[in-house]
Amino acid sequence: LRVSAAHATAGPVQLADVAATAQVKNGLAVFDISDASAFGGNIQSSLRFDRKLEGTQVEIRLLASDVDGGAFATAAGMTRLVPVGTATVSVILKGPGKSWNSIFENADGSVSATVGPGALTGLNLPAFLKRTDQGGFFALDDVADGTLPIDGAEIKASISKGVARLDKAEANSAKSKIWLSGIASYAGRGLALSGGIVQPDPPAAQA
Repeated sequence: LRVSAAHATAGPVQLADVAATAQVKNGLAVFDISDASAFGGNIQSSLRFDRKLEGTQVEIRLLASDVDGGAFATAAGMTRLVPVGTATVSVILKGPGKSWNSIFENADGSVSATVGPGALTGLNLPAFLKRTDQGGFFALDDVADGTLPIDGAEIKASISKGVARLDKAEANSAKSKIWLSGIASYAGRGLALSGGIVQPDPPAAQA
């Protein structure tokens, strides 16, 4: 089945100029969006169900090119440290298809994203550095009332059994570089992260 539409919806996401196909054959069901406009950019996705003796396997692929990073992140459920800028996002996930939760809780795959010049919302950097200098623990909500302009950001994560390991997560601005590493679990919503904020050395005094 081949379908084209001027407008369509996928959950809360509004799509335009959609070209899609669906095919079912011998226990294999595939739904592809070969081209669609969303979030100010282009979306391509594939959803594949493969029925096997050991159970249904599901593969999800998504490529979002030149999209509004803030709008895309909000639609994906991100509420903290959302990068605002033109972004390209790639997602590849494979897992058992007993339910949607089982797919994400046991998935293997990868996620990568690059964001152009823009901003990182939900971070008051001066307040963050001040609280860090004071020592002790504090909630991110205490320093979330700000926006940090950035020159760009890059994220790469590998996913194994529903646990994402950050291979690279960096945001660069004119005054600092922020990096994170660690793991995040989908099932338990747990985080084990470390990171740093590197500020350039002040320029040497001129003679």
